[in-house]
Amino acid sequence: MKLFKGLFLPAILATAFFACMPSSFDEKLLQGQWQGALWVVEGQTNQIDATTALFSFGPDGKYTYTYNDATEKGTYFMSNNELFTTPDGGIKMMVKVQKLTQDSLVFNMNRGGQSETLTLIRK
Repeated sequence: MKLFKGLFLPAILATAFFACMPSSFDEKLLQGQWQGALWVVEGQTNQIDATTALFSFGPDGKYTYTYNDATEKGTYFMSNNELFTTPDGGIKMMVKVQKLTQDSLVFNMNRGGQSETLTLIRK
């Protein structure tokens, strides 16, 4: 029992520490409008027209995503280089942010078991 008590507090502290770790990217760089430039699916670049993907991230934590004729709106936040989006009336989703600079944004995604990378440029 003493061993359990001795491990419990450090485990709780470690969990709290990692849950509160800030993103290594400046989240303010995410704000603005982004257009797809390259969408790679399982190493193939010619399957999806990335230019039809448009994202808009507001300073109020709201986003809009347009792809072809479909539009999605909701809320977003970043944590530990992961972007979480929750569409209005939907469930929370996550993508890894590989790169975020003043003019480029790269998402690593897993959709239906397929590895995808979406590169966007600031509009």
